[in-house]
Amino acid sequence: MTSLEYLEAVKRRLGITSDYALAARLGVTRSAVSKFQKGAVFGDDVALTVAEILGVEPIVVIAAANAERAKTPEQKARWTGLMEKFSAPVESFRNLLSQW
Repeated sequence: MTSLEYLEAVKRRLGITSDYALAARLGVTRSAVSKFQKGAVFGDDVALTVAEILGVEPIVVIAAANAERAKTPEQKARWTGLMEKFSAPVESFRNLLSQW
């Protein structure tokens, strides 16, 4: 997922409709949320907050943000690999639990 997709997921999860409320919940300025919506990638602290809100393994969101920021294909591949490594077991476990 991209930073923007994560922000939209947070808004849905919390029932937030305004960017101002989203900024307050993430501990950033309204201006920062506007920058995220225009393509800026949030830092690790915001990624950690997003992960906590969504109940996602924090390293998955942090790795996704770093993959977005990567300057070379090699860097992007390393972060994407880390993201996939940690998200696959979590998804498998969630799927198993949903069957019960």
